[in-house]
Amino acid sequence: MFKKFCVISLCIILAVCTAVGGLVFAIDPFNVYRADSDLKKIIYQFPYYQNTGIARHGKYDALITGTSMTQNFRAWWFNEKFGCNAARLSFDGGVLQDFDALLNCAYKSGNEIKAVYFGLDNYIITSDSKLVDIDERVPEYLIDNNPFNDIKYLLNKDILFKYIPTYFAYRKLDTYDFYEMHAWDRDNYIFSEESVLKGYTRPDPAPPLPEDEFIDESGLVLETLLKYVREHPETSFTFFAPPYSKLYWNSLRISGKLSATVAALKHVYGELLKNKNVRVFYFQNDIERIENLDNYKDETHYCTDYNKYMLDCFVSGERELTLSNYESELDKMEAYANTLNI
Repeated sequence: MFKKFCVISLCIILAVCTAVGGLVFAIDPFNVYRADSDLKKIIYQFPYYQNTGIARHGKYDALITGTSMTQNFRAWWFNEKFGCNAARLSFDGGVLQDFDALLNCAYKSGNEIKAVYFGLDNYIITSDSKLVDIDERVPEYLIDNNPFNDIKYLLNKDILFKYIPTYFAYRKLDTYDFYEMHAWDRDNYIFSEESVLKGYTRPDPAPPLPEDEFIDESGLVLETLLKYVREHPETSFTFFAPPYSKLYWNSLRISGKLSATVAALKHVYGELLKNKNVRVFYFQNDIERIENLDNYKDETHYCTDYNKYMLDCFVSGERELTLSNYESELDKMEAYANTLNI
């Protein structure tokens, strides 16, 4: 009797698991196995779990990526400016390994990728951020081509009870817009000097770090990015430094990280610029903009008008670095930062 009970129970468990796994596979809310050829029809819920799937199965010829500094770009802006079919796949708080996974999937997609626009934050280059310790990253089991560990996706209770219902809820909305998803400017953030200064905390003063403090970290960034740059000469890579406010630079100065950070930027920009299919834009020394705290919600996050300005610069060439000017421009940035006392 007990043996029969065990067999029946096992059969029921297997049947339920098969049904659940089959349902998740069929709906595939994170685009692990497939994606609609029309990007606008993709229900875009969870970038860390979904970006690599969209990159692998979506249809596009230009890729916009970066951290939250790039989330307010609209892909259709790029479509209008450059006549492309762009996908904006950003990671809020993303680090190097996330972007490596994304680019790897993108170049396995079979798409002819003509352009990559990459917001290359300073902390990605230096790894000098608490963000690098966050566990929530692109799950390895979604990108390792091992079907056996897909069970973590197929039998995931959050997928079943949260993301699948949300998937169908979004599909019913006439107002759903793939291009607007995860653009944080739709939230009710306050952009003002008063609120930014109120939330700003000066770091503890510290002696200057050695200039080569971040050399190993910047070397790893170059190793990762140059792999794609050199293997794909058909792609135009545009790397750009987001315009953090003057408070960010004030903090770097006080904490003793300024010279080491600038040295790491020089290392990375200099090597990237040696490649014919690379452009580098530097927006951090746009003094008029970074001093206007009324256009920030905190010391680094800026208003959407700045995103539009950066896109215009990609077209005009304004703020573009070259091998002949990148060191002097970064020297000017360091000199400016050393004048701050906030």
